[in-house]
Amino acid sequence: MSEKEPNNLVVPISFDVSSHELPRSSILRGKSAFEKLFKASNTFSSGSILFRYCQVSLSDPSSALPNHLQTAFIAPKRIGNAVIRNKTKRVLRETFRTSNKQLHSFLKVHSINLHLALIARYPNADFELVSVHMRKGLNNLVEKLACDINTFKNSEEI
Repeated sequence: MSEKEPNNLVVPISFDVSSHELPRSSILRGKSAFEKLFKASNTFSSGSILFRYCQVSLSDPSSALPNHLQTAFIAPKRIGNAVIRNKTKRVLRETFRTSNKQLHSFLKVHSINLHLALIARYPNADFELVSVHMRKGLNNLVEKLACDINTFKNSEEI
């Protein structure tokens, strides 16, 4: 028997992998979570991406999830066939995975639990363009959440 040759396609792992993870627990799942997200949520768009988000309050603090953000990646049927929709969702996932550090730190500091849906408005395979739209949208989301926190604090003082 001959030894198996090493795979030449192995990519070296970067040292900053932990800050750019998208674990399975951070994916939004469940019918009730989606119903709540689409019933009582705020929306805004950034280029080719529609952001739909709602804050989630957990009744029991001991049952809080370790992560403060759960995300869904959606490509509607009007985008195209299954191949195009899957490619669009892969691009959305990857751009979100590499761009969400600021949002995660904001949510941890303010102890906010958030459900977020990223919906593709049209098929776009250009990674750089989607990445720019994602960064602008996530910055806009952080600003909107900060504005909501300030509004809530001002209403408590009155």
